[in-house]
Amino acid sequence: MGSVTEAEARIAARYPKRSPLDYVLGIGATLALVGAIALVLINGLERANPPVAAMVRGFQVISPTEMIAEVVVQRSDPSVTVECGLYAQAESYEKVAERSFTVGPGTEKLTTVKVEVRTVKEATTVVMEEPACVLKG
Repeated sequence: MGSVTEAEARIAARYPKRSPLDYVLGIGATLALVGAIALVLINGLERANPPVAAMVRGFQVISPTEMIAEVVVQRSDPSVTVECGLYAQAESYEKVAERSFTVGPGTEKLTTVKVEVRTVKEATTVVMEEPACVLKG
């Protein structure tokens, strides 16, 4: 039982014992992986809770050159002014209008704004710009 067989000797030669460098590289790779996961989590949490966000709740086409969009703006600090942008698209996906608007300071985190949009051609949808809103001042 104490003797090493030819197969065991061949396996031992093929797979040598780990050196201290192997342990240092393994620990370094593990720390790098944990650091990368931490950075992804922190970045995800920051992006999941932006200071201001907006979305089009609905819109109404008044005429072939005019529509009204209802936009909901959410701010983490309602006392700040934000500037938002949206555009209207025709059935052919071309931009037929662009509009910027400002939402002044208020007391509520959620603010509903009606925005009048004049188009050069009949629009079928309204889309928020990217980024939808930015803090102003």
